[in-house]
Amino acid sequence: MKVTAELCETIAMKSSQDMLERMPSWISGNISKADQPLLIGLTLLLKPVKVVEIGVASGWSGCLFIDALQKNNNNAEYIGVDFSQQYFLDSTKETGSAIAQLFPESDVKKRLLLGGYAIDYIDDIGKGVDLAFIDGDHKHPWAILDLLSLLPVLSPDAYVLIHDINLSTYIRHEQAYRGPKYLFECWPLEKIHSSQVLTMIGAIKLPSSIEGSLLTTLLNTVYTPWEINVDVSVLNKIARSISQNYGNEWGQRFQAAFHKMNLSKENNVGNFDFIESLIRVVSQHPRSISHLNMLQSAEPVFPQSSKLQHHISVLHYRNNNLEKAIDHSLRAVKIDGANAHYISFLGELYLRTNDIVKAEAYLSEAVRLQDNVAIFHYRLALALEKSERIKDSFISANRASDLAPGNVDFSELLSRLKNHPNLR
Repeated sequence: MKVTAELCETIAMKSSQDMLERMPSWISGNISKADQPLLIGLTLLLKPVKVVEIGVASGWSGCLFIDALQKNNNNAEYIGVDFSQQYFLDSTKETGSAIAQLFPESDVKKRLLLGGYAIDYIDDIGKGVDLAFIDGDHKHPWAILDLLSLLPVLSPDAYVLIHDINLSTYIRHEQAYRGPKYLFECWPLEKIHSSQVLTMIGAIKLPSSIEGSLLTTLLNTVYTPWEINVDVSVLNKIARSISQNYGNEWGQRFQAAFHKMNLSKENNVGNFDFIESLIRVVSQHPRSISHLNMLQSAEPVFPQSSKLQHHISVLHYRNNNLEKAIDHSLRAVKIDGANAHYISFLGELYLRTNDIVKAEAYLSEAVRLQDNVAIFHYRLALALEKSERIKDSFISANRASDLAPGNVDFSELLSRLKNHPNLR
């Protein structure tokens, strides 16, 4: 039987919906309901006996795996690997808490390996991994480093799911977080991806044996400019693993690539952007008060940084402080009144406070400045819907859907508006 994305999504639809109904309310930052069916369907089709996930976070995707593995009923094992001991969006919860909450008892063996990288736990994982999921750090080269770490324990013809393939295309990320995209697009062998446009989840299939041509492709992708500095000790472990499993020459080649491409202050002094670097650190802890304070401490030094003001606003918003979020968002727009992204975000904040007049004004201005961003039209459509301007809302929602066909949220809004009596 040939594995296709359509087949995976079809057989997984009911399981996906059933699991969504069980999702704890505290979970966020997880894979979307558009991504779930491919993950679940692939698990149901392949009937793997050992699944490894890199990037556990709340544990929601781990729950999806465990539910599917239970349905397979073949004494399978789930192993989750995460560098963080705490859930990155809520430090009061341990990483993987959803698994313990939803599956306190299960026929599926469950292990969480926390506090290290995949390469640190290769012996604990052991061989025989026939399905893996890479959803850890999305900055290049981490996705490919995670694959290189797992390569020796992956079974012949195993599948590896990759998440956030097109995360870098989101305006707010400014073309960053390209690791998953590089890995998926470089893969020269069989691969599938979800039906969503733009897709966020895909899967690559390993060959029966690892040949030099594949290692060459992976090596060439490693030479793509890196977005983040990586601990040298981790790189050394990965290079040693490559040497042990594929020969010293390949280990030396990858070691040379790691040494040449690894970012450092010394080789990037001319391009060092303090605000950007600070924001990247803080964005990994979006609900941390101490990290919010880090951004605020930079205000006196960089009083005219619209980017700084915008990201302080975002953190206040994520911490449910709308008043302060609006205050800093207004400052960002005052400094850079032509930035459509900042203006649209300010409109969304006013929408959250039900100040529909101001929300419409800012959201309309963002669309006027930049008409080709789907989320701008979607936010405006929501504001127009709240003010009972259903026909105008439908036009904006339709534009959002045209710009990003397949987006589940946009489709749901369109469907709701089509059935509204004021549209007829």
